[in-house]
Amino acid sequence: MESFLKLIHQITQYGTTPVVQTNTIVSLKKSLGDLYALYVNLNSNFDEQLYEEVQRLDYAEVYAHVKVNFPEFGYYNQISELLKLEHSPEVVTGDALDDLTDLIIDLSEVAWRLENTSLNDGLWYFNTLMKIHSEAHLLNLLTYLKALEP
Repeated sequence: MESFLKLIHQITQYGTTPVVQTNTIVSLKKSLGDLYALYVNLNSNFDEQLYEEVQRLDYAEVYAHVKVNFPEFGYYNQISELLKLEHSPEVVTGDALDDLTDLIIDLSEVAWRLENTSLNDGLWYFNTLMKIHSEAHLLNLLTYLKALEP
């Protein structure tokens, strides 16, 4: 659990404080890859105990920190309706800052649960948040980071 929390904190730091570090993009890309590998190999069990709800981070505050830490991040194009051959694909706009902001907010909730509830509760929430929300942001952000490479 300690290594999982450390990985989460490596990512969430970018949304809570200005980070003075060289190679932030390389470090972020590695952390996101490690996080995704953990997710696809995770088996989690639902914890049936009721716990108090976590207070989620403020979106605007996290977004502002992400923008300071990654000033080169911006909008990108992506294709909608990718797998629906009967529909014409459309180019839609994504936002790398939003992708990382949403990931940080979700991961901070997972960290809180791991630290304040139970291992099963934290892992189940991580798995669930990834399935319904975070995985798309993570994959879009990894694609964006790849496109930034020279």
